[in-house]
Amino acid sequence: MDRWTGILKVPLYTSSIKTYYRVAASLRLSPSPNTFAVPAANAIFFSGDRVEGSGNPVVERLSDLQRVAEILISKFGDTTNAWVVEPPIFNGPFGVYKDFIPSINDSGEPKVYEAKEFPASSSMVLLLWNCLKEVINYNNNIDKVELLEISRRLQVCPVSKNMFT
Repeated sequence: MDRWTGILKVPLYTSSIKTYYRVAASLRLSPSPNTFAVPAANAIFFSGDRVEGSGNPVVERLSDLQRVAEILISKFGDTTNAWVVEPPIFNGPFGVYKDFIPSINDSGEPKVYEAKEFPASSSMVLLLWNCLKEVINYNNNIDKVELLEISRRLQVCPVSKNMFT
């Protein structure tokens, strides 16, 4: 089955013009031309600290977001969508996901995780939704009605056709 692959640069919140996430995506396409297939699962991997330039070829390959997405597909199967999320902020070599754990200190270390209103889950759903919209905007040939149907089946978020205009 064919796949759409690419690296996206998306904000978590549309009002945020400073904080962008780089996300490698490998998305399953349906046999029908220019439409996505509903995946059996979504494999989401959060890359961590920066290790590029180590000289170790294994470490270098695992620092490549797109390569990690390919590895996820090889492990979980072709019916899975793969998402590899890079931290938007680094404190030196250390990745900081402040939108997922809102209570962090100046170094990016979590003070405490307050699960009230599930900030990590809410942020993840919003990030994936923004990635899907970016793929659609980037590839005008992908059927927008099909994306709406997929998002309804997955219950990603409330959608309407005017979201793409």
